[in-house]
Amino acid sequence: MPQRIAIFDVDHTITRVSTGTRLIQHGRRAGLFSIWSLLSLPYHYLHYRAGTFRIDRLAQKIDALADNTFEDLTSVANQCFTEHVRDDIMTGAADLIRDHQDAGDIVALATSSLALVVRPLAHELGIEHIMCTELEFHDGVATGRFVRPPCFAEEKLRCVTEFVTTRGRTLDEVTFYSDSRLDLPLLRAAGRAVAVNPDRGLRMSARREGWSILKFS
Repeated sequence: MPQRIAIFDVDHTITRVSTGTRLIQHGRRAGLFSIWSLLSLPYHYLHYRAGTFRIDRLAQKIDALADNTFEDLTSVANQCFTEHVRDDIMTGAADLIRDHQDAGDIVALATSSLALVVRPLAHELGIEHIMCTELEFHDGVATGRFVRPPCFAEEKLRCVTEFVTTRGRTLDEVTFYSDSRLDLPLLRAAGRAVAVNPDRGLRMSARREGWSILKFS
């Protein structure tokens, strides 16, 4: 019997708090980001949670990360994980991931979160495969741009499609866990969709489609 494939979103699906929010907060305290570079973030975050966020607005969000070295950003991200994100991992999500791993399933993360903070999270959870948003660095310094389009909405669907097809598999074999209506493209394409701590829009869609709904805290 072929391995099943379980794909997890991260923010509010595995962690209680957005990993990006944690990283920005920690970076501000560490003196990596100026307060002026962060003023627009609450506006963008509210749009994200409301499901009205546009991908073309993301470029403004990472201006705060530009001109920092890879070493400094990695150090801050690792500290952020150790001091905050690790404690944000919801027990129910960690247990579910472990159940999939114990069953021999392929487990992966697919998230718009930055690789800087996703990598230590994946390591903590014993997850080998990650699809996330990569910052571009030139001569070891962040440019404020992305290597590829952020792993978000339709782009997340594209990333996961590529992930499964390169393994000779199909999306019908995927179980996808997410909290957000913004992940509806992948949720609708996956063989099994599971809403975890769903926002209002996803809760309505899950009930209409007959998808499972899980609540973790």
